[in-house]
Amino acid sequence: MRFLADGMLGNITRWLRLLGYDVKYEKLRNDDELLSESRMENRILLTADVELFRLARRRGLEAVLVKEHSTVEGLSRLSRKLNLQLTVNHERSRCPTCGSPIMRVEKRLVEGKVPDGTYDRYRRFWMCTSASCSKIYWRGSHWKKIKQTLEKAKKMK
Repeated sequence: MRFLADGMLGNITRWLRLLGYDVKYEKLRNDDELLSESRMENRILLTADVELFRLARRRGLEAVLVKEHSTVEGLSRLSRKLNLQLTVNHERSRCPTCGSPIMRVEKRLVEGKVPDGTYDRYRRFWMCTSASCSKIYWRGSHWKKIKQTLEKAKKMK
């Protein structure tokens, strides 16, 4: 499944990418551009805009209205509607920032690119494959919150 998210769903976009889904995020596109892009690229439109959702459905496009107030609720809705797996798999994960695939890298390759304390504490690192992004990821203290958020969303199903 490939998605196109409108400008109101930046947070959901980052989560879906982390989960390994191909999500294109269009912050500044108007409704007609989003609809056209969704059709041309065969992407499921994700939107928080009721009118855009209705217009997409009238034009025969697959779309999901994500109006929930929290990330947990939004992920839960998407999981129910589209049968999405709410599990992080680093083999499939994408960069939450740019959407490119991430890959595991040898620890020595991130030396000097992450804080010294992080380098000393952690053994496994992943890097965005996009040359223009190249962000580095690791399972830091935030990992516990990621797991908790996903568990809450699973329970709401």
